[in-house]
Amino acid sequence: MFGEVGEKLGKATMKKYMDRLGFGAPVEVDLPRDERAASGERVHGRVVPATNGAVDVGRMAIGQDKLTVTPLQMAMVASAVANGGKLMKPRLGDRIVDRDGRTVRRLVPEEMAQVMSPQTASQVGAMMGQVVKEGTGTAAALQGIDVAGKTGTAEVDRPCGPNQLWFIAFAPAQDPRIAIAATVECGTGFGGTVAAPIAKAVMQELLK
Repeated sequence: MFGEVGEKLGKATMKKYMDRLGFGAPVEVDLPRDERAASGERVHGRVVPATNGAVDVGRMAIGQDKLTVTPLQMAMVASAVANGGKLMKPRLGDRIVDRDGRTVRRLVPEEMAQVMSPQTASQVGAMMGQVVKEGTGTAAALQGIDVAGKTGTAEVDRPCGPNQLWFIAFAPAQDPRIAIAATVECGTGFGGTVAAPIAKAVMQELLK
């Protein structure tokens, strides 16, 4: 289905939304540059836009083709849906303290882009909620807390294993407090059976 959606939207529209989500550039976070790898389609080791002639937009839309992404980037995707379509700048902390433990500066939330309308974000979030309630992500369901999520199983051409397994989510679905991305490299099975339970365990701890 997502392959058909990607083909229908076309490369230009896919590029527009990927740009809004931060694909194609190192993530703006307080880490060394070599730890902030850009996500996107890679040709000869270099990230290229979705409009590049080497890109198969249908395969890219399902997480295949030459697409490489970081867990942080995918957590940002989930957070944008959870946050009414607003993509926020990720940070490793919320304050700076001196050697005596006194707060010298508080870091305020910073918006990077309005990726989609609140209405669209709500619709996508509702679909993600159904994924966990009765779809491929039921292994991430939490007792008493609604979770919105999306599974992913990408085939990779690597000798260590056939699949890259993914699960992204946010919770509680109606009043989000956390967004998460879990991935397992070189695995077997599916995102819903391998990565989703990992995400569930982390969400249980964070929402205690």
